[in-house]
Amino acid sequence: MKIALVINIPAPYRIPVFEKLAEYLGDDFLVVFAARSEPNRSWNIKELKFNHLFLNENITEKKDGFNYVHNNIDVIKQLKIFNPDTIITTGFNPTHLYAWMFAKLFGKKHLTMTDGTIATEKHLSWLHKIIRRIVFSTSHAFIGAGKQSLALYKSYGIPAQSIFQSHLCAGNERFQNQNSFDKRSYGLMFSGQFTERKLPFFFAEIAKKVSLIRPDIRVLILGSGPLKESFLKQLENDRIDYTYPGFVSQEELPRYYSDTKLFLFTTRLDPWGVVANEALASGTPVLVTPHAGLANDLIMDGENGYILETNSDIWTERIIAILDDQKQWQRLSNNAIESVSTYTFENAAKGILNACNYANTQNLSKRDT
Repeated sequence: MKIALVINIPAPYRIPVFEKLAEYLGDDFLVVFAARSEPNRSWNIKELKFNHLFLNENITEKKDGFNYVHNNIDVIKQLKIFNPDTIITTGFNPTHLYAWMFAKLFGKKHLTMTDGTIATEKHLSWLHKIIRRIVFSTSHAFIGAGKQSLALYKSYGIPAQSIFQSHLCAGNERFQNQNSFDKRSYGLMFSGQFTERKLPFFFAEIAKKVSLIRPDIRVLILGSGPLKESFLKQLENDRIDYTYPGFVSQEELPRYYSDTKLFLFTTRLDPWGVVANEALASGTPVLVTPHAGLANDLIMDGENGYILETNSDIWTERIIAILDDQKQWQRLSNNAIESVSTYTFENAAKGILNACNYANTQNLSKRDT
């Protein structure tokens, strides 16, 4: 079985999954990248140890300034050369739609793969929704990152037996450490893009209120983005004792997570949030808004963290309660490590393989949708 997977750019949390797939399939697995990167990404991607190629880049920035449209017509030529039995598309950019049309024209099995949710696709136009219905109706299997992605498929009438899960992962072993509560220097941590969607100023508001109760609290800030200067300025104006090390490579991330007591995942909307995987694998409990895809999936309220509405007083009260009770923190920390233990690159790869094996048994004319 030859499989081609068409995706926008290399992402550090996807690459190890592709490497695992290559262990099973060798050169019969090809990853087709639309571009090497996007303007809002600063990932340091090293050698890719699987069969892959990069298309001729053709990127258009959307009005929101954070999303990009890929339009690579040469994907058709490359698919003809590779001649896969199965094609997986990971979105609905023109590039993905060209690959889907190729699958239909040449009788290939087609699978869709997403980490989207009902919430992230709530405001799609009628045209975008029609395109999804057409693609879904002609696809043989469906791959989602979490429970909310699976619910998205089901909302389109996709039968449960056609849906498979491939978790987003962070490489748990890299984040393992023995740091106890007392050995962690920072009380609160922010990691992500400095954009309005990530609510950095809400984080700053929480940090200010916590620091009024605990003046010795130290805060760690990781990430970058257009709001960098104003975000850091806000922290300074509020006299927050913060550390901002600037750009941090993937290799350096574990030592920062393991040096933090609580990770605050403030977000207005996220399909998932691999930063939370990284925190949990480090034994760092996560506080998150209900607007991340992993809320009530990987993050369970009161077990490995808390799911809190965007009210800074509620967050402050919960943070202080945890920091004042080391036994509670230790329980959350132990649960954090356990909860992410099955979120591995191996299991993620198996989810994709299972979907492909299922797709190759399907006749769409007989599928009951």
